[in-house]
Amino acid sequence: MKKQLLLALFFTSVYAIVRYAGFGNVPLIHIPVYIMNKAISMTAAESLFMASLALVRADKIALRFWSNAALQLVFVHVFLSLGILSKGYYGTFFEGDKMNLTGELVLLSGALGVYCFWRLQSAGLDPALRRTLKTLLCGLVAGHLFTMGFDGWLQVKRWNGGLPPITLLSFLLVVPSLLMSLRTKGAAVAAPVSGRDLPSEA
Repeated sequence: MKKQLLLALFFTSVYAIVRYAGFGNVPLIHIPVYIMNKAISMTAAESLFMASLALVRADKIALRFWSNAALQLVFVHVFLSLGILSKGYYGTFFEGDKMNLTGELVLLSGALGVYCFWRLQSAGLDPALRRTLKTLLCGLVAGHLFTMGFDGWLQVKRWNGGLPPITLLSFLLVVPSLLMSLRTKGAAVAAPVSGRDLPSEA
């Protein structure tokens, strides 16, 4: 599983660099944060999808590994995003010196999603509440991506190199995660994730 995670991060990184720096107009100096942040966010979406798949299969080891991977990637994504949150990087989120409605909805859904991630780490959660939080998490992440990228999804002719936006690809991973979460009984939701739960040979 560790190899799968590293491969996922490698391919999303290559995709992001090719799309935004190769075919887009993003200078190479923005690879370390702006472009890598996109790769990390998509890898987090992939990890969330894998965790949901493991949940359906009742594979507790895989569920804990991919849930922990998603959690750590999300926190890195949050730190990087907040570090560059400005009109220069995200002009469509601002009007004048303040955020517009799109920017505020993106920020709100992201913050609430991170809160759900954090609450899911709590011990002793009722299985039904754990399932509700997982479903809410997927819904918030889907809303976060939809609000952020929907306008660009419709402008196919403007896709860099004809490559779909990372927000769209991530959305297509999160929606099945949401559907799988809705199908899963609360009792099947695993215990909270921690580093101790990860298999050393995964």
